[in-house]
Amino acid sequence: MAISEGVSKKTSYEDALDLSGFGKYNVGMLASCCLLILAMYLDIFGFSVVLPAMACDMNLDTAQQGMLSAMPLIGVLVSSYGWGLCADTIGRRRTLLIAMPIGFVLSLVSTMAPDYISLAVLKLLSVSFSTAANAAAFVLLAESVPRRHRSRFMFLMASATMFVQFIICIFALPIFKLTFSIHIGFLNMEYRPWRLLLQVITLPHGLGTLAMVLLKESPKFLLSKDRSDEALKVFKSIYASNTGCPKDSYSAMHVYLDETTVASTETSMVKKMWNQTAPLFKPPLLKNSAILYYLLLCAYMTSTGFTMFVPTVTNAFFTGAETQGLTFCEVARTSTSAHKVPSIDCNHTIQPMALYATIVYSLASTFLMISLSFVAPYVGKKKMTLAIFTVSSLSGVLLTFIRIPMLSIALFFIFLYVAQILANVNTYLVELNPTHLRGMATCLSVVVARGFGFFSVHIIAMLLGDHCTPMLSGYIVLVISGFLVATFLPSDSKSKKEQNQVVSRDAENP
Repeated sequence: MAISEGVSKKTSYEDALDLSGFGKYNVGMLASCCLLILAMYLDIFGFSVVLPAMACDMNLDTAQQGMLSAMPLIGVLVSSYGWGLCADTIGRRRTLLIAMPIGFVLSLVSTMAPDYISLAVLKLLSVSFSTAANAAAFVLLAESVPRRHRSRFMFLMASATMFVQFIICIFALPIFKLTFSIHIGFLNMEYRPWRLLLQVITLPHGLGTLAMVLLKESPKFLLSKDRSDEALKVFKSIYASNTGCPKDSYSAMHVYLDETTVASTETSMVKKMWNQTAPLFKPPLLKNSAILYYLLLCAYMTSTGFTMFVPTVTNAFFTGAETQGLTFCEVARTSTSAHKVPSIDCNHTIQPMALYATIVYSLASTFLMISLSFVAPYVGKKKMTLAIFTVSSLSGVLLTFIRIPMLSIALFFIFLYVAQILANVNTYLVELNPTHLRGMATCLSVVVARGFGFFSVHIIAMLLGDHCTPMLSGYIVLVISGFLVATFLPSDSKSKKEQNQVVSRDAENP
């Protein structure tokens, strides 16, 4: 990539990032961060596919199955806050190098847990560590790529979250055709296909952790900590990797951060946590925080809640029963009634059709997210967010009336694609918050998304069978309210200016 001449030796952070070029380092950073985000979500949602086989193998009752399903989400809630603090205080990359290897080991160990209690505890612990990926990886990527590519990279990274169910199911289809059972005496357990599947889906975790060793810390984080010499070395390394030129030919001699940094002298952990959180919910950051977290609430109460029922509900359209002329909720009632009937055949607890339906849902979601990554730089984050809420709302409204099976399935999937706002929201959280608060801002997005998602799963489970229509109407209203709130997002042309104003005022009024 050709570098423009006549550049000042004293360079701002954004200009220095532009001078470092765009190439294989940025692509490597994207791939590594995607693997880590993928690893986190595989750790969280891996149970959703294997739970029926696991329950049959371990003879779990309904309450125990529900608790196992809740463990990963509980792990997210209890740990995200701490990892956000770590990302903002000790560094994005360092946080990942501490947390992800431990999460990888715990995830592997959990696949060999001999009983319900040990499995629940190990899964809680593994997810508690792998959640660090969301607190640090999104911010690390955004702060290591030139601004003109940032939105696209955030969309591509967010697409990894949509790819999770596809990966699980694509491995599950051949693995669940196996019927082996190996007795392991010293653990008093049977090694069966569902354990093998859980082990296979830990591969992205290990690969992403190894790749992160080869990458550098966020130069913006280093500048925010007055470590300008280290930041310059990072810029030179990125430049050499991207352009193939010697490090010494990098034109910037001194890089400065074009925002006011806030140094913390607190030693109390509680006080540090307060200082990292409170500014997000006080003027001038309060307005944007309230908007962005409410948008996440709307999207993930809808998406996460219903996604857990995609295989069950979609499979009801292919069971052989007559579904022509029935609305989505009428079919959903039949699926939940059938789901309540226990099965005693452990060899057929997971039906292939449910896996195929989930694959279609996941692939379409991933394709849409990747497509949006190329459109977003031209359309803008705000317009894209409004468009996503509009399409989702219209699909939800039509879903309550349509009586054509295949069209109902398509509308159901599109309704849940409101989660496509994730990349835009994370980009806003990075751009509109000062450097020293970005890790906390993004980790709180996980708490909001997964916390309300977990709450939503229980609401849908209780109401889908007997009160589907009013419940679905409530979720449609929720998505519409998200559209209304999104109209208050700052325009793309003003976001950078607002970011600088916010940081300046925040430094003056800590």
